[in-house]
Amino acid sequence: MIDRDLLRNLIEKENMSRNLQWKAGEQFKKCGNKPSKEQCMLLQRAADLESEMANMTIGAEKEQHIREMNRLDYECAQIQAQLDRGRGGKPKENDKPDDKASEKPSSDGVKPNTNDNSEKKTQEEIEIDRAARTWYKDAPKHDFEDVAGMEDMKNKLRSCVADARANNLRAFLQIPKLNSYFFVGPPGCGKTFICEAFAHELMNKDYKFISILGSDIISKYAGTAEKSVTRLFEEAMKSAPCIVFVDEIDSLCKNRSLPNLPEYAANITTSFLTGYNKIHSEDSDVIFMAATNYPNRVDAAMLDRAEIIRLPLPDKDARCAAFEREFSYKEETGEGEDKSVEYKPIIQLKKGLTFEMMAEKTWRFNYRDIERLASGIKKTLFRELIDFFGEEQLAIDALKSGDFKLTVKKFDEILSKFKPSPKQEILRDLLHWEKKVQSMADIAETNLEQMYDCEKLADSSAETEIEIEVETEEIEAKPVSNEPVYPLSDSFAPDPMLGITEIKFGIGLRKPENPVAFVDSEEVELHEDEEGYFFSYKPDDDEDEIKVIVRDDAGFIGSFTAVIKRAISDNEDFDI
Repeated sequence: MIDRDLLRNLIEKENMSRNLQWKAGEQFKKCGNKPSKEQCMLLQRAADLESEMANMTIGAEKEQHIREMNRLDYECAQIQAQLDRGRGGKPKENDKPDDKASEKPSSDGVKPNTNDNSEKKTQEEIEIDRAARTWYKDAPKHDFEDVAGMEDMKNKLRSCVADARANNLRAFLQIPKLNSYFFVGPPGCGKTFICEAFAHELMNKDYKFISILGSDIISKYAGTAEKSVTRLFEEAMKSAPCIVFVDEIDSLCKNRSLPNLPEYAANITTSFLTGYNKIHSEDSDVIFMAATNYPNRVDAAMLDRAEIIRLPLPDKDARCAAFEREFSYKEETGEGEDKSVEYKPIIQLKKGLTFEMMAEKTWRFNYRDIERLASGIKKTLFRELIDFFGEEQLAIDALKSGDFKLTVKKFDEILSKFKPSPKQEILRDLLHWEKKVQSMADIAETNLEQMYDCEKLADSSAETEIEIEVETEEIEAKPVSNEPVYPLSDSFAPDPMLGITEIKFGIGLRKPENPVAFVDSEEVELHEDEEGYFFSYKPDDDEDEIKVIVRDDAGFIGSFTAVIKRAISDNEDFDI
């Protein structure tokens, strides 16, 4: 059976790749049939898409995408070589050498030749200098008080802010100055927002803030990405104490174990790790933060160098706080130490509608979904207010006084037409990655225990060593479940007297709405407990497996096979 989502994704990527190659051709014509950095950028993006499609396909189709990727990579390399020859290290007319540098004598006492072009910056270096100046950001306007929920995360980062003040004690205890945090989670869960709020707190203590978007480095500085990455860490050391935030780090530090990874992408990853190792070895006073929606695309060497912080979708309390902020405005009163902040309502809620109720009805929403929903509500009310009152001031007065309120009926009506962003695929990838990381950690811990036992039993027979090897293989081969519906046990045993068993299962990826289960097209009575869901079932005497199908109000969720395992005495062929 064809995976329609996969097919649709492949078609979209194929169309995007062709479009990028067409744009590259148009750019070539626009520049008078001469290569340009913009053309190279477009072809590199097309090569990335071909690499992604090669990883999604098999057989002849996979080989075709690999050939296309290699062709585009080669074309990019040819264009870059022509651009390098065209620049030739020639300076611009206004690129004057440093007077002091030109007057400084060489080691043999001979004054250097001021006409030597090697003393001057190339156009490429000038562009990187210009780009580096844009990396420095002003203090973000929001702080921790504006971050809804995530109390544990805010407390962790607040402690880091407090630690920044105690440099002497940190030095005495030989605690490294470098702090590294790696934020992982689905889109819209607040990764970038909380990193910027953290930067706001530290910039009050004379920290500088360097912030870049990984995809910008790749797209805007095609051919110079490696040098730009190296420059990033040089700027961090030069500007210490500072915060460095790399959003979409999966663009800059791609996983080198990915199949069909373009050579230039692997080189950028190497440059990134080299730069990070330098600030680590010199123990620079730098706080390094990175964020990604796709940790499986990030090189393992980078993941190993930072504290991984998992940010899930906002929980009920966080969603409630987010709605309250969306329908309120911040008003500051007082000055100096007496300064305080109050949140006053923009739209008052009619009796029966609360922010808690809004949060309960939006359990699959991220912060962006909540923001878009709130925006839709405001726009709907805006049109109704204009039609009803005619004058703006009358409408504003009605909102302030509470004469015009948001009702449960209106909220539900707008919510029913709203479609949250799709998250199932990325949540599945994140779940699979987390289980894979945890499985690898468990395997490593088990192997250490076995290694320790081997040392104690070094004089034991070879048979013992073989047994340990077999156990290790079994652990490594143990599958990791990432199914939408999965049994909570390898098998289920019927009660010897009644012949009834409880089939227990879990539902991953999303919280179902009114789930129901079917066996042989017949609905069974479903119950829920802390572990998951379960139902009672009496299998036939010759029934060893049953197929369970689960769905909810939104449609089909998944299915699984429950294995029935009877006691030996239940087996008719057993002869006492």
